[in-house]
Amino acid sequence: MSDICQRLTSIRETLGLNQSNFASELNIKRPTLAGYEKGTFPPSAEYLLKIREIYDVNIDWLLTGEGTPFLKEGIETAVSLLPSKHGKIPIYTPEEIAENEKVFIVPLLDQKLSAGSEASLPETDEETALVPVPARLSKYGKNIAALTVDGDSMYPTLDRGDIVVCDSCGWSGEGIYALRMGGESFVKRLTKAPGKLVIISDNPRYPVREEPESSEDFEIIGRVHCAIKNLE
Repeated sequence: MSDICQRLTSIRETLGLNQSNFASELNIKRPTLAGYEKGTFPPSAEYLLKIREIYDVNIDWLLTGEGTPFLKEGIETAVSLLPSKHGKIPIYTPEEIAENEKVFIVPLLDQKLSAGSEASLPETDEETALVPVPARLSKYGKNIAALTVDGDSMYPTLDRGDIVVCDSCGWSGEGIYALRMGGESFVKRLTKAPGKLVIISDNPRYPVREEPESSEDFEIIGRVHCAIKNLE
């Protein structure tokens, strides 16, 4: 793998995205992205312009290795990743959000997502605050909102008091999701097996759960795109 291929892959992994999700964000086909990262063919000028526009990637660094990976600090680029045995999601601190100018504002709903023992959904989803999130999420328009995590079943990836930003577009591939089961709301990691969904808690103290895809008691609200950590 060439140095450019390694840097292309490094950018995607730093953003916490798999090839399918990254390709979707950039409006290219996944095999094309895979070809760029493997060095099968060089990245197109259009791809380089998109990655710079959406993620503020420093193209000089990408091509030569000189300078820093991102053009400026902020929520789009100052990303730390909390590892788990199942994968990663972008994590932002309040300081990173406050310093960033390139943001999109979403409502924080009066609803908590259980990451532990079950908690009933509130009767209403009223807005309690406005939260700045990465500008790239503006493409979801009104179909994205912020919710508060309650519980420790997703620890260390997510913990009580963290805010997650999720869309309301249902299943879009393996990842962390807001969901409803039997009238309860949760945030869990989801993957698919033949005819069923596998529901995973990153905290090993909680068992893996399976649910038939056709279950009427199960609803995927949408994918979690990023989290704002509670540092208290």
